[in-house]
Amino acid sequence: MNKLASLFLFIATISLINCELCARLGRHILQHQCVLTPEGTEGPYYLPYHLVRSDIRENRPGLQFKLKFKVTDITKCEPMKNVTIDIWQADALGTYSSYTKNLPTTVPKSVLHADPTDNTTFLRGVQITDDNGEVEFMTVFPGQYAFRTPHIHLQAHVNGTTVHVAQLYFENSLNNRMARLTPYKQRVNKEIRNEDDYIFRRDNGDATIIHNIKPLDGKRLSRGLNGEMIIGIDPSHESSSALHGRQE
Repeated sequence: MNKLASLFLFIATISLINCELCARLGRHILQHQCVLTPEGTEGPYYLPYHLVRSDIRENRPGLQFKLKFKVTDITKCEPMKNVTIDIWQADALGTYSSYTKNLPTTVPKSVLHADPTDNTTFLRGVQITDDNGEVEFMTVFPGQYAFRTPHIHLQAHVNGTTVHVAQLYFENSLNNRMARLTPYKQRVNKEIRNEDDYIFRRDNGDATIIHNIKPLDGKRLSRGLNGEMIIGIDPSHESSSALHGRQE
């Protein structure tokens, strides 16, 4: 083999390795490392409880879901510590804590904020990013409700200011698999695909799908999920989407 052929073979091999690396890590990990994660609507069920805890399940039924976020400062392209990450979500049957008297099939009277009906706190929690910019929650996979596809709400607070608001989604294929499992199948009358969700379409939900999800035990999704996502934020930004969650 001559030198030119050897050079082409070397370049092709490096390209193949890079492609395999991209596939293994996931494009979402690479592209969101230093790119702002799109913001979304806060929704009507935010409450400033500031419950600092990693396990937010409170024995709520549903498929356990270990979820890790890595928060990056897009202005420096590096992990950011001491960011307060606040998440809240519906349970497997589409019910939010503090709103358990509202039927999951009922659309809230206001899309901006709903008055609580009780003092329950399940599936709400706060964690502070460590030196690696990471936080981890143990939750359950969310169920669908009132014409919404499954999603998790997130806010990021820096030095008392809410800098980011997002709704995080899942691939349709995963949502469909979950809808066939207990207890999710007790709630689902008609599966709602992402593209059927008005808020998903309006807020560019394709850009906030959690793609990196695997079986918790490495074998079967039905035994639990393990998910990771990078959240890119601008720490100098003050979110206009944080209508009731703004930390001032």
